[in-house]
Amino acid sequence: MRYQLKVTRTVKVSLFLLAIMVSCLVLQQFFLRNVDHNSLRIEGFYQEETDSLDVVFIGASDIYTSFMPGRAYEQYGFTSYLLASESITSEGIKTAVKETVRTQHPGMIVVEANAFLYGNSDNDINEAHVHKFFDNLPLSENKIDYINKNVPVDQRWEYFFPLIKYHGLWTEYPERLHMIASNLTLDARGFNYLKGFRTTAYIHSPDKPCLNDKLALETGELDLDPELEKQLNDLLDYCDEQHINLMFVRAPHYVTQETYNRVKRSNKMASIVNSRGYSYYTLENDAKRIGIDEKHDFYNVDHMNVYGAIKFTDYLSEKILYKEELKVDPLSDEQKENWSEVVTATNQLYRYCDDIMTNTNKEKGAQEDVWTLLQLGDYSGAPIQRTDQP
Repeated sequence: MRYQLKVTRTVKVSLFLLAIMVSCLVLQQFFLRNVDHNSLRIEGFYQEETDSLDVVFIGASDIYTSFMPGRAYEQYGFTSYLLASESITSEGIKTAVKETVRTQHPGMIVVEANAFLYGNSDNDINEAHVHKFFDNLPLSENKIDYINKNVPVDQRWEYFFPLIKYHGLWTEYPERLHMIASNLTLDARGFNYLKGFRTTAYIHSPDKPCLNDKLALETGELDLDPELEKQLNDLLDYCDEQHINLMFVRAPHYVTQETYNRVKRSNKMASIVNSRGYSYYTLENDAKRIGIDEKHDFYNVDHMNVYGAIKFTDYLSEKILYKEELKVDPLSDEQKENWSEVVTATNQLYRYCDDIMTNTNKEKGAQEDVWTLLQLGDYSGAPIQRTDQP
């Protein structure tokens, strides 16, 4: 009798503890978690079928607002995804490359250079920027390695169990409900419609002189921060060891006198990368050749709107496909059907943003969330014919 009572109590306690654990996991995954466009983008990457991507783009907002995977597939026939996070650190870049190798083995990895071009290495220890990327990675050897090497012991549990850090988010409801719904619908659908692309429907009104006209002739170099240069060389060492087809790119910006040093650091980075045998496209210097109009194609000084993004996507896609000679893998009928939906959503998003920028003075974010996706049904998904081309 005592034995049965002891077993019953043990089972009840175990079930109680299990219920608490499951409840915590549900809260952490859907409710007490910092769900935003970064988390939706990163979660969507891990929903991609293994070895189904021809190209993976890695970087910060400079790339996820500039390159449109749906456009690249429709016009150039290769599949891609933006494994990118707002203000990602140089350590985040290295980890993202390792995660890509672990999960995808694409024909090419493209890294946008921004994380290595800061005037100092403060961004690499910016807690908010670190969390935006690493919180959303699934548990893996790469994530554990980063945490053990870079996070103070008393903060490590926050990265394994973000609920510890974000338990106070309940005070932000009901405003956060639409992002929770976005997370749930992404999980149910099983793939990201925009493949990580995000933009803002707005045309930047310049209040400082733009220096983009000078960039094609700028050959000056400025040294990288020593710590960021070390991180860059560590990344290149890893890619040497793994025989990774890695390419670097610098996306166009609205360059002012205050940001001009980044151009010179980009030139220096190009020299380092090229000396190691890797390609580096300083497309910031080629903004005029691409056709970027500084009075029309940016939503702020650091990011292009959809008008600039479609030009950049076409220009970079041609470099990847023809100059870098990307090998494109065939798709199954099911994969083609999914990518057809991606193309439609991308073209609808372009027209949605064009409508806002043409007919209103509002500034509106457009991303992979239920609110934006609901608006897209009012717009055509037919191919976009660029009017700026001859």
